[in-house]
Amino acid sequence: MALDLGNVTAVQNVGEEEILGHLMWFSVGKQLVKRDDLLTTLTQSGLEESWMPNPIRSSDAFRRATKEIETKKSTATANVFENYLIREVFSDKDQIQRNIVVETVDQSGKRLDYDSQAGVITLNKKDDSLTFVTSNDMARELSEEAEKKFQVYKDYYSAQQLRVMVSKILQSLAPTPVRPNGGIYFIPDSHTEGLNKLVKFTSSLENSEGFKVPIVNTYDNQQMVNKKLSEHLENILSECRSSEHLRKSQVKDLVNQANAVIKDYRNYKNIVQNEADQFEERILLIKSEVTKLIENME
Repeated sequence: MALDLGNVTAVQNVGEEEILGHLMWFSVGKQLVKRDDLLTTLTQSGLEESWMPNPIRSSDAFRRATKEIETKKSTATANVFENYLIREVFSDKDQIQRNIVVETVDQSGKRLDYDSQAGVITLNKKDDSLTFVTSNDMARELSEEAEKKFQVYKDYYSAQQLRVMVSKILQSLAPTPVRPNGGIYFIPDSHTEGLNKLVKFTSSLENSEGFKVPIVNTYDNQQMVNKKLSEHLENILSECRSSEHLRKSQVKDLVNQANAVIKDYRNYKNIVQNEADQFEERILLIKSEVTKLIENME
């Protein structure tokens, strides 16, 4: 990963009183990990068990396994293709039924034929068993693949679930994005202990890594933090003000995100004290927008 952070100064072995915080970035590579193994890695890193993802439900493993078998196949006819898609047709407390749908299309995407029951794959929630009925060889091959994946996914977390987990832990450290599209974050020094644990945890995962770089307390670095925090607050404020087309669940997520920013601001007061009035004004504006969002939801 290439870093271009201008005048940011980072040195090794500086005293705690000399740094503003750290830059942090991480990557979680492709992997599967059992719950017990993940819990061991988490606790050995000094992190609380409460950060563990929810226990794996058979229904989630089933939906994940069946979704992953979607594919596109060529046919014996030139420029004609078959799209094998998954559609959920039934779900209750006892079972879930998902069908393999075959959509035959030409090269422009025009539908030529449609089979809504090329395969019927069913999960019995009572005993976590998967069964299927198919009408052609390809649907049977895909159903067998889904069954194999299901047996694995019942017991293993995916890399994506781990990324979500790491991101949640990161959000508890009052992060400020340093790049417009994320990926690198400034963590104030008040959260250095938690950051150390997160870096240790992330680096302990398979095909994964976590890094932190101390940021020295210089004028340029203070200005960098001020600028990035200001941009972050403005982005939150803008999202709150343009939320009229969001779904209710999205508005709830935005409210939670805004409240987190308001709470995290206390970690930055010593850094941005020269521009405290401007930041306090933005925080008040965000609080006002959050109040409006909550009132609109009710």
